[in-house]
Amino acid sequence: MAIFAVTYEYGPDTERRMAARPAHRKWQAHLNETGVLLSSGPLEDAGVPGGLLILQADERSNIEDILAQDPYAAEGVITATTIRQWNPVFGPWAEYRLS
Repeated sequence: MAIFAVTYEYGPDTERRMAARPAHRKWQAHLNETGVLLSSGPLEDAGVPGGLLILQADERSNIEDILAQDPYAAEGVITATTIRQWNPVFGPWAEYRLS
């Protein structure tokens, strides 16, 4: 399995995003319980609201399919998504390191 770092940037409609947050968090909890989502949380310091998700999957297309199911995506509150394969060298996910 490969690990992917996903960043979201959110649009200015905070009210709409907060209304979708319970469903978004439930979706994330399910991914965490199944071992797909390793960690996630809001990005606080960029001046643009966003989030970081660390996920594992066999390939990038699986990540794209998973992200399409995010309630935030359905609500249209994500303005930009970046998916990058990540190769951790140290820490709890180093066991997934690609050679």
